[in-house]
Amino acid sequence: MQWLTKLDDRLELLEKALIVFLFSSLILLISFNILTRNLFNYSFQRILEAAPGTVLWLALFGSTLALKHNRHIKLEIFLRYVNRRARRFACILRGVIGLSIMGVLFVASIEFVKNEVEIFGPGGWVSIVFPLFFALASFRFALQVFTFSRSVDDRKETR
Repeated sequence: MQWLTKLDDRLELLEKALIVFLFSSLILLISFNILTRNLFNYSFQRILEAAPGTVLWLALFGSTLALKHNRHIKLEIFLRYVNRRARRFACILRGVIGLSIMGVLFVASIEFVKNEVEIFGPGGWVSIVFPLFFALASFRFALQVFTFSRSVDDRKETR
């Protein structure tokens, strides 16, 4: 189990580096495009086309980091009023449901990428972010399930 946590920590570092790189690139390229448009009356269409895709990559990788740190949107107000055991069960159930949905979407996203590459050629590879996102989200949900189920098992052993 500990090696999965270490792998998750390494993935987090890689994601953070990618986010910093993408965000910096986005700011520099858009600023460059604004300057060239205002100074030379010339705009780079490729930069304008790449910006929404870069924002998508930033949003999806940022959401996997939020999932890792359990900082995503939660609708768990009723869990404040139930006992610890019910909360753990709800967390395990949330993880299993999330893992199931992300797994199905991962498979669908692979087909989506294949279609995008067939239609748009090499430009379709930008959609590889979807399988990457769903794979990372699946991994994080699986890790949550293992963590919560293990903490339940650990409590049983100490009794």
